[in-house]
Amino acid sequence: MNQAISIIRLGLLFLIGFAALRTAYGQNEQLTAELKSARAELQSLETVVNALNTGDSSYTLYFPTWTVLDKYTKTSIYKAFRHRGKQFSEEDVVYVVASPDQQNIIDIRIGKTSYGRLYAQSILDPDLKRELLERNYASENETPAGYRTNSRGNRKPVPRPTTPEWVGFNLSAFGGSVRFSNDWGIVGRVGDDELGYPFWSSGQARMFASYKSIKLGAWLPVHGGLTEVPVAGSLTLRQRLLNGSAGIAGEFEFEWDAVKLNSQHIPYTAVGGTFALGGLTRRRPDNLTPNLDSLYSLSTVLQGYYAFDYAFDDERHRFNIHMGMSYHQVTLNRQREGGIQPAGPTQAFIDPLIRFEYKNQRIDWFKISAQYSRLLMLGAWAEILPYFIYAEVKFSTIVGREQKPWEHTSYLYGTLGINFDF
Repeated sequence: MNQAISIIRLGLLFLIGFAALRTAYGQNEQLTAELKSARAELQSLETVVNALNTGDSSYTLYFPTWTVLDKYTKTSIYKAFRHRGKQFSEEDVVYVVASPDQQNIIDIRIGKTSYGRLYAQSILDPDLKRELLERNYASENETPAGYRTNSRGNRKPVPRPTTPEWVGFNLSAFGGSVRFSNDWGIVGRVGDDELGYPFWSSGQARMFASYKSIKLGAWLPVHGGLTEVPVAGSLTLRQRLLNGSAGIAGEFEFEWDAVKLNSQHIPYTAVGGTFALGGLTRRRPDNLTPNLDSLYSLSTVLQGYYAFDYAFDDERHRFNIHMGMSYHQVTLNRQREGGIQPAGPTQAFIDPLIRFEYKNQRIDWFKISAQYSRLLMLGAWAEILPYFIYAEVKFSTIVGREQKPWEHTSYLYGTLGINFDF
């Protein structure tokens, strides 16, 4: 009897052990499958990261590049490479590649080993990044073949386009913007500068969502500016003579190698344009110009241009030039009980678009501009507190033709602005 019980116990223990082994085997198979799937996902993510981390060598060959000679800085770079698992030799030369505006690190290279665009912009220690941008270690005989090096200096050329490390903020009476490091942003603008109407003289404002050099959004009416505003003494801010339309607006500018000029002094060439389409919508009479029988407004703006930068004197002086054509329409309406009604034919104008802008970064950063597109407009911009506070003035006037009912013979306005990059 006891022997039978022992046999039964052994059988039960065998069955329990077999079941446990089978369960463990099944769990092991499941864990193996999950591990294989996780490895595949990790490999896919690594492929994506590597693709994002690789810069376009066809362009970076022309970016500002210099060698690092300082031993302490080299040690910091070696540490950053080791932290990312990069293999390199300390005997190789250390190169730093910056964006064309020298506001961001595009890549760091030790010999043939690259740190990468993504890591340099998002993971690199901010203090090391700041030190590499503020100090220029390059000399002409240490620059590798195929690279161009900017000479030493504290100020860098104006970003095109500006991309902050995290977020940038800009605000003045002429408009404002919020820019994010992923190239997205929000842009607001008062006036139609492309036609020579600064601030509220056109009765218009624009609100854009922007991605890199593309902007798309709304064309909006400005309700202020219907009376002259005293500024100081006899100086007044003149009232507007145009009423703002409501519609859509957009801008773009694309760098295009097909139109690139073959010159080492021309680092940037592009084609661009702007458009705005809208109409005078019904609104309260106190938001319209005083004569309700004669309401002028812009209804269409179309422009196309070719732009290029001309850099000289080791890029501390730079010209930006726009050449193209401009088309716009002005409508005449009147306010009645039933709403806005046409009061005359639409007038259309075709004019050349010519714009010159000079930028100086040698001493105090400032820029001046001159533009002709139906109106002549002059502008000046200068830093008051570097990187944070600036002043800007715009002046437009009629040249060589008769004044239209919706135009001022001249219009002048200035503003202070603030700028922060984080």
